[in-house]
Amino acid sequence: MVNYSQLYLTIINLFCLIFIGFLIRKFNLVDDNTMTGLNKLIFNVFFPLKIMMSFYNVEFGNDLNLKYFVYLNVMFLFHIFLTFYFSKITNEDKSVAVLEANAMSRGNFIIMSFPILSVLFGDEGIVMAGAITGISQFFYNFYTVSMYEGLVGENNSKKKLFINVVKTPLMIGLFVGIFLYGTKVNLFFLETPLRSLGDIAGTLALVTMGYGLNFRIDFKEIKSIMKVSIVKLLVLPLTGLFIGKIFGLSEIQKVVALILFGAPTAVNTYVFAKRYKQDDSLAGYYVVSTTILYLFTLLLLIKLI
Repeated sequence: MVNYSQLYLTIINLFCLIFIGFLIRKFNLVDDNTMTGLNKLIFNVFFPLKIMMSFYNVEFGNDLNLKYFVYLNVMFLFHIFLTFYFSKITNEDKSVAVLEANAMSRGNFIIMSFPILSVLFGDEGIVMAGAITGISQFFYNFYTVSMYEGLVGENNSKKKLFINVVKTPLMIGLFVGIFLYGTKVNLFFLETPLRSLGDIAGTLALVTMGYGLNFRIDFKEIKSIMKVSIVKLLVLPLTGLFIGKIFGLSEIQKVVALILFGAPTAVNTYVFAKRYKQDDSLAGYYVVSTTILYLFTLLLLIKLI
């Protein structure tokens, strides 16, 4: 059973860390270059280590099974088609449709959800999250890059895109973790420092996220913001929960899937919009609004399990 008191406290702690990051920026305690470098370190080193070490000296339960992987692949594909066509039929502007589709589908799973799963389920939750992160990297990155390249007229080969996805630090962390699990290699004195570095990933990521958020929202975009928030925080997790019941998922499988699909819009949505010279301000509004509303929607959704 989910410990709701523990869950509430964990979510409050997450938002406190985000607020600390906002205060650091407000009082100019560090410069932008420092935070940019720290953010790269978090996603290139600390989070990959977190995923890698979650596989070390653990035993898989019956919850990380073939049925669950089939369910996740079905849900990723279903959500990609759902968000793509919904954004397409509700927007005349193709660039806004691409922005909304990405904001609806990509979740801030690693930053916002890893700490919650760690508290609720310990290493088993992180192992499941690490495996799901690997799957999501393929789906989300192919989906996002393909849409943006179609929007701006680029045409990179699918083979090159596949190689680039496989080479990401998070995927490397996943592969090394699977290797450690399969070979039972003894890391000896390296275990403690590697675990320590991985353990600080979530805390630092939340602080850097708070530092980068702009809490001023343009109310002219409120219709688009609310549309994205409802689909991202309610429609996707509810469809995931409904189909999960059809698959006969266990409690931990349903909770992990719910937290995955109901996570707020990923910060990468803003990054991709900026990279492809689209409306990055609007993308930032999606991140801010869904992050704030996540405090309420997650608690509501967990009670439905």
